[in-house]
Amino acid sequence: MKRKTNSILIFICTSLFMFSLIGSRPLIPIYSNHLGATNLQIGAIIALFSLLPLFMAIPLGKLIDRIGSKTPLVVSVLIASLSLVIPYFLSTLLGVYISQVLSGLSQLVFVLAMQSYIGGNRKYKIRDYYIAIFSIGVAIGSFIGPLVSGILTDRVGYSVTLGALGALIILALPFIPFIKGKETSIQKEEFSNKKSSDLFLISDLRKAFIVSAIVLLAKDIYLAFFPLLAMDKGLSATMIGLLISLNALAGILIRTLLPYLVKKYSTNIIISYSIMCAGIAFLTIPMLTNSFLLGFVSFLLGLSLGIGQPLSISITINSLPPDRVGEGLGLRLSINKLTQVVMPLLLGGISALGGIASIFYVSGFLIISASLNTKNKSKEDNNSVNL
Repeated sequence: MKRKTNSILIFICTSLFMFSLIGSRPLIPIYSNHLGATNLQIGAIIALFSLLPLFMAIPLGKLIDRIGSKTPLVVSVLIASLSLVIPYFLSTLLGVYISQVLSGLSQLVFVLAMQSYIGGNRKYKIRDYYIAIFSIGVAIGSFIGPLVSGILTDRVGYSVTLGALGALIILALPFIPFIKGKETSIQKEEFSNKKSSDLFLISDLRKAFIVSAIVLLAKDIYLAFFPLLAMDKGLSATMIGLLISLNALAGILIRTLLPYLVKKYSTNIIISYSIMCAGIAFLTIPMLTNSFLLGFVSFLLGLSLGIGQPLSISITINSLPPDRVGEGLGLRLSINKLTQVVMPLLLGGISALGGIASIFYVSGFLIISASLNTKNKSKEDNNSVNL
């Protein structure tokens, strides 16, 4: 009964959090453009989302290992709410800058705290079950959030929509105290002064870090720059929200099928081909103008990217020593954030020269190259992970 209750609470909290935070992500580049930001400035705004997490992920992971997950979860929701209401009261680019710095921090704390709670369970089956629930919660929130925010934006405007999302995320707070289980995975006196870099010696962790960085970078690029590309093609905010929601819907579908896929095929093969498909989708998107075809390719992209995230989380948690789960997850996220800070700035500069479409072409080639590298590694090591 406790397992079922916890899974429901994890799902509700994650869905509500991602509904508001991911629902705001497509609005930010369009709103920034509306406020007069250049493509380079928009790239900087997107990079700000990952700036604090880049430096704070590992220390926060270590802190969560010590104090547990509930307090950080509460703090993450409060910071997220504040970040989303700021543009309502400060409707300028400065408000957007501040909002994105705080939004990125809130997402880091929430994801680290929730994944650390999941990783604190000693039994693999329960751990993988919670990972699946968490991943589906992310996908559900990411599906409904952009759809609702797109519709709201066409009716009440950007700042009001962001303010409403900031108010709605508070609904997650009452559920957090009821999450049961151990607050910390180990006792405080068991902690050592090992270097975080020692974790790179674990082969499976290195692979999980690479996959996670590719998948989250691709998701960020899609969420940030696809709305601008779609706007150039003449699509409304409602239609853009619908297309992004189709992408998230595909993520929900593939997560339900993932346990069957990993039983039939090698995990590394699944990951390498899914990443390659994502790269092809990135190359295809700029060539399309029809809304139906854009929706179809967005759906395929969602299927591809929906595979990598839960698998990389599962590999990471199952490969980590029990006393270093938060720290290892923090290291994973810090690597993700490094790419998410550097690449938007680089791509924003590229788009200033070659337009928004050039972002998708460059990203597509980079993702395909990464998939070929992952595929080569899978020939060397065909370990699989059960979900």
